Amino acid sequence: MRIASHLVVSAIALSACARPQAPDVRAPEAHILDPIKAPAGVIIAHTVDTYPVTGTDRRTIGAQLHVPDGTWLERNYAGRYNWQLSWRYETGREGTLCRVTRATVTLTSTVTLPEWTDAARADPGLVTEWTRFRRALAVHEQGHRELAYAGAGRVRRALEGIPLQPCASIAADTRITAEPILSAMKLEQARYDQSTRHGATQGATF
Repeated sequence: MRIASHLVVSAIALSACARPQAPDVRAPEAHILDPIKAPAGVIIAHTVDTYPVTGTDRRTIGAQLHVPDGTWLERNYAGRYNWQLSWRYETGREGTLCRVTRATVTLTSTVTLPEWTDAARADPGLVTEWTRFRRALAVHEQGHRELAYAGAGRVRRALEGIPLQPCASIAADTRITAEPILSAMKLEQARYDQSTRHGATQGATF
């Protein structure tokens, strides 16, 4: 059994095709990202990568559902979502002291998902099962993505809440302020995977 991705992931859906007509998949599968409103002060830089899955039977397809070039843990899953945060800030001086007057956080992320290239030659029932799997995977990945967006917003708000202090200490204080939030974000992602069994409870199994 192959299950959905772990780590931090985003949402992708595959449009359905009804029996008995098999879908036309001569073009690449469509990747539709559910829109999420970015928190104030957060810039989103998101990309989608795919890896090919071939074959026309469940066993052949299932054997290929693993993230390529991942860690030993990542190779056990069908998808992956990586993220990282960076930030910039402006300061205002009040006498000999400074405060953060504006912070901008950039969330850079990439979701990697399988792309089945042989659906046009496969049994319609298998196509239906693949479509169901991809939709369930999208639900799981959307949950990871929402957590990342929310965490980025918390970082931005925390940076703008840094108190008035000696100007020379501002840079260090931004790191001290952001690091616990980043750690909490990673823990939230891990707990989400644990509670959903990496998407299995959401139907993301094939």
